[in-house]
Amino acid sequence: MTFSLTVDAAKFRTHLRSILADCQSTDVKLVPVIKGNGYGFTREILAKETNLLGLNRLAVATVWELSEALAKFSGEIVVLEPFNAADRSAVEQWSKILKNNSSRVILTLSNLDFAAARASGASLIYLEGLTSLRRFGISKSEFSSIDQSKLGNLSVIGLSLHLPIVDSQKPTGATAEVSSAVDSNKLSGKLSEIWEWLGSYHEVANTHNFPIHLSLSHVSITEIETLKVMCARYNYKVSFDLRLGTSLWLGAPDALCVSGTILEIHELTSAPHVGYQQVSTSGHSRLIVVSGGTSHGVALAAPIPKSNFRKRGVAVAEGFAQAFGKVRSPFSVHGHNLVFAEPPHMHVSLLWANDLSLKIGDELICNVRNTTTVFDQVLGLD
Repeated sequence: MTFSLTVDAAKFRTHLRSILADCQSTDVKLVPVIKGNGYGFTREILAKETNLLGLNRLAVATVWELSEALAKFSGEIVVLEPFNAADRSAVEQWSKILKNNSSRVILTLSNLDFAAARASGASLIYLEGLTSLRRFGISKSEFSSIDQSKLGNLSVIGLSLHLPIVDSQKPTGATAEVSSAVDSNKLSGKLSEIWEWLGSYHEVANTHNFPIHLSLSHVSITEIETLKVMCARYNYKVSFDLRLGTSLWLGAPDALCVSGTILEIHELTSAPHVGYQQVSTSGHSRLIVVSGGTSHGVALAAPIPKSNFRKRGVAVAEGFAQAFGKVRSPFSVHGHNLVFAEPPHMHVSLLWANDLSLKIGDELICNVRNTTTVFDQVLGLD
């Protein structure tokens, strides 16, 4: 009962090296993100791939992902979810891990509670600025009130900004300073937002002798090159790192193949109903049982905003199809998606398939969202 991700290692690693080369050519430090389910590969495999790239820093999402990363990766590890003294279970985990690993772990702070961070055993911290994402972060006004005497033994290594995926609205009255550095009319809202943050942080960093370093997400190398032009115009000596997850690990889709194994084929000559829900077999002559169910993430998907008429139309059409029991599965044969007989089971799916060429042991291609999928095995990266 095997649901597999097969990786063409040569294509996959060529893509990784290409991204790394792009970063190195512009003097940007690449920080791979290996959070969550490891983008389908597992975090362990991605930690090993980061080692193979010769990088000395990666990022995980939470303190609960730290232990595995420390065991599998030889360099520094950034924890992206900010430290929160109100999360007692997390604080206990932080204290346990930092006791012996404070020199390798970079904690993110989204408030000015330096005392709590010190008490956890932290020594290296990013200060996270509040962006238009509006998730976590210190406001610009709070930044100006930083009291260095309260830092104690904490070392600030830079400013971290977590930005929206889509372009943000340009801050009101994008500054005249921007206009004199580049054409502000052509500057994206996202870059305008970063620039305003850089101005605020630059002043604080000079006051407190912090490194003038920016750690960014959801920006391109080209956008960072534009930022560098702007920095040069104002003689800002800034270093950058770029945190990449999806575009790094899933940026070469032709290197990845997801498949489920056909376990059983039932000829429906006399059975009028099948499945947990005893659905009618009317009009169908073959039932396929294939590896891949809800425990793997089959037919589960992260919500997608219906931001245009086409997406809304697709959602309406899928709703009608589901009402009439004709829900397309992510499994396909010769490019055509098979239809679910009923909602997928925990480890397998029941599909209608009249194609007589299919046989037990065949692999069916499955189109899934890697960030919500757990595979029984990942092949090709040994």
